[in-house]
Amino acid sequence: MSRKLKIKDILLLALLTAIYMIIYMICMAIISPLGAFGHAISPGICGVFAGTVIYFMSRKVGKMWQFTIFTLLVMGVFALMGGGYLPWLITSVSTAIIADFIASREERPSVFKLAIASGLLHMGQAWGAIIPSLFFLESYRSTWIKRGQTAAQMDDMIKYTAGTWGIVNSLITFVLAAIGIYIGYMILRKHFRED
Repeated sequence: MSRKLKIKDILLLALLTAIYMIIYMICMAIISPLGAFGHAISPGICGVFAGTVIYFMSRKVGKMWQFTIFTLLVMGVFALMGGGYLPWLITSVSTAIIADFIASREERPSVFKLAIASGLLHMGQAWGAIIPSLFFLESYRSTWIKRGQTAAQMDDMIKYTAGTWGIVNSLITFVLAAIGIYIGYMILRKHFRED
C-alpha cells in the first residue's frame, strides 16, 4: 500500500472536514450558554463529538500529512465564514504537523497515539485565542472588536484564555479531544477489527 496521499484521500479528507464542521457548529450552539468559557474550550467539546471522525480518518486515510491537510481545510472553511485569524492558523497548523509526526507515520497507529494527536490538534485550535491573549493582547482585542465583537465580549473571552485559565482550558481541551478518540474507537472498533 502506498503511503503517499492520493486524490481520493484528499477528497475523503474534504468530506470528513465537512462532517467535522457540521459537528463543530452543532457543538457551538450547544455550548453557547457557557459563554466565553464554553468558547474557550469549544475545540475540546468538538473533539469529544468529532473523535469518531478523526479516528475514522486515521483508519481510512492513514497517511502522513492527513492532519495537516485536514486542519488547512478546516481553517479555510472558518476563513470563508469570516473567522480567519493568522495566529489561529499558525497554532492550528503547527500542532497538526506535530500530530502528523506522532500518528501519521505508521499505517495503524495505536489508539493512544491517535488520542495524543487529537488532543494536540484541538489544543492548537484553542491556542488560536490563548496565545494572542498571552502575548499580543491589545492587537487581539482590537482585531476582534473591529470584526463585530463588543469590548465586553472580548474582555470575557480574554478572561478565559489568558493566564491560569489559558493553561487550564488548554488541558481541558486536550483531555476532551483525547476522550473523543476513545469514544470513536469504541464505536468503530468492530468495523476496523482493532487488535
